[in-house]
Amino acid sequence: MTSTVLLKSVDIHIPGYRILRPVGEGGMASVFLAVQESLDREVALKVMAPALAANAEFTDRFLKEGRITAKLSHPNLVTVFDIGSHGTVYYLAAEYIPGGTLRERVDKGLPVGESLDIVCDVARGLQFAHDMGFVHRDVKPGNVLFKADGTAVLADFGIAKAMDAKSGATMAGASIGTPDYMSPEQARAEQVDGRSDLYSLGVMLYEMLTGETPYQASDPFTVALMHVTQPVPTLPPEHAWLQPLLDGLMAKSVDNRLASGDSFVAAVEQLLAAAPEAEALKAATPARKRSGARRSGNTTLRGAKAVERGAEGGLPRWLLPAGVAVAVGALALILVLWLLPTTEEKPAEIGDGTESALPPVVLVPSPVDMSDVESLLAQADANREYGTTKEPGRKLTSPSGDSAVDLYRKVLDIEAGNARALEGLAVIGEYYRQRSETMCERQLWGNCRILAEEGLKAQPDDGALRDLLARAEKGALGG
Repeated sequence: MTSTVLLKSVDIHIPGYRILRPVGEGGMASVFLAVQESLDREVALKVMAPALAANAEFTDRFLKEGRITAKLSHPNLVTVFDIGSHGTVYYLAAEYIPGGTLRERVDKGLPVGESLDIVCDVARGLQFAHDMGFVHRDVKPGNVLFKADGTAVLADFGIAKAMDAKSGATMAGASIGTPDYMSPEQARAEQVDGRSDLYSLGVMLYEMLTGETPYQASDPFTVALMHVTQPVPTLPPEHAWLQPLLDGLMAKSVDNRLASGDSFVAAVEQLLAAAPEAEALKAATPARKRSGARRSGNTTLRGAKAVERGAEGGLPRWLLPAGVAVAVGALALILVLWLLPTTEEKPAEIGDGTESALPPVVLVPSPVDMSDVESLLAQADANREYGTTKEPGRKLTSPSGDSAVDLYRKVLDIEAGNARALEGLAVIGEYYRQRSETMCERQLWGNCRILAEEGLKAQPDDGALRDLLARAEKGALGG
């Protein structure tokens, strides 16, 4: 039998799939853990947000993602099983990958050995995609997922493009991708090839090693410009021995970059064999070998995880008890980041017996640093601008804690009555009010309701939004 669930108050019913529970949700798509009944297997079922289903550009992009990814069968790429639509619901069924995202791991901090192992996995996936004639164009931590054995897998071919296409952008003069990880040629909206993905891989490597992206500014447009004009970033002294890898990936001229994913993997292995600093990484148990995860002709990164391993059974230290809840038992917040930012991990449950081993925590209040207000406002304004002018709805109300709405709320918690924060929330509320009104006028009641609810997150007391919500509810009942 099939099942029906309520997605933001809109019924989702897809024949052939039994939905078990939601995994993650954002402005453009939601992901559910489901069972594909014909094969009795669990899948990650990605469903496009109803508000976007009426937009031909978004539906084309959604369907394109599935068709492209379905052609790319490789251990380091997400496998797509099915894609289609039922009524106004567009869906994609893909391999269920339970290990969380690289975004989560970067935020916690990564050892060098693990970082190198991950980027080599991604490089192998990119090599295969490039060999098949596709460039990804949005390589970033949120699009790297982990299988149960730790293998890194690249997802989100939603903006990928055939490498023989005549234009590097979807429309003339438009650059596509995430500015923090965008290659110089991508920022200039020029034609791109696989070396653009390698540049993004270099940005990701820098962030894995340092905890932050190399170029930072208050708005995404300035960040994109910095990728074009600023030099290759310099790693801190403790990671300086890895600078040649970064230089090879992030060279501003494509002709000076490493030519392929395989070339990068070979460069890593050569560096590990020659650099004195790599001795600690090769000192103990050889690195885990994953069946099928290495391309023919490539050797495993010998000992790349040695310094992170414990004594018991050769397990990596991040899989020992202190990290089991994160690395093994984390919620599968997996494919929602194919087009969206990452959702948050579920915190450990209180009362599981582990709290007795922890010392008491004393919270000491610190004085408010008003520079924090300016920083929060700058990021909130950038997210608001991005979500109202570049990608509709993105970064406005999600992800939790980092959306424009949440950042403005943080400012108001620090400085009640901050005029800039209040204005920003008002702009977002009006943005959703106008779109909700349009949907109501077209009698697309589900879409009208969703957009009104999003607007109320910014302006919970807005009478016009509440009226639209009531109108949508009445319309859905046939009133």
